Amino acid sequence: MNYLSHYYFDKDENNKYFNIGLILPDLARSHIAKLRINPYKNITFTTKEISSMNDGCNKHFASDRKFHNWMTFVELTNKATDMIRESGDKDINRDYFITHIMVEILLDKILLDKNPTLADDFYAMINSVEMDWILKFMRYAGLQDDELWKGQHRRFMKAAFLKSYTSIENVIAAVEGVCANLGMIELNDEQRNLLIEICETIEPELARSIDALEIQLL
Repeated sequence: MNYLSHYYFDKDENNKYFNIGLILPDLARSHIAKLRINPYKNITFTTKEISSMNDGCNKHFASDRKFHNWMTFVELTNKATDMIRESGDKDINRDYFITHIMVEILLDKILLDKNPTLADDFYAMINSVEMDWILKFMRYAGLQDDELWKGQHRRFMKAAFLKSYTSIENVIAAVEGVCANLGMIELNDEQRNLLIEICETIEPELARSIDALEIQLL
């Protein structure tokens, strides 16, 4: 799942440290490409802040496993991939990866459509967590440069790109951003329009399945 989905489905209204933990695995990868979080499962931390962040990280990975095994996700990702291949375009490389990311970001768009303040709430939650606690936790994951993290974090918060997930065109733009970061080929207008058409085709079924996804994630 993507940022907003993790926050929407799993947040704890009374524990901001748990909530930041929900998104730290993705945030870490966004801020520092090679930084990965491997949450601790059998350790009791002495501070509730660090313990809650670790619990949130564990929940992140548990929900991702459930989501990726969710039949609707599998079916729609396969359908989107088939539509790319049936179009005859052989220049879209790693098409299954692209559709995987596309369905995840499309889910964020659907949740934002239903809950217009979701992105604002998400960024407010991040702002509410003291940076010192985030840095302390990230050192467990191997963070060595606090200033690098803080600089990347400022850019992430200033961009506030999740607020733009209000149209399918912006969903595809976000997918292109992910591909660009991985050095993949840039989409041309025809390919971009193809992905927009695919999103328009699969979005209604994904939107109808939100309640089922909530049950899947229990």
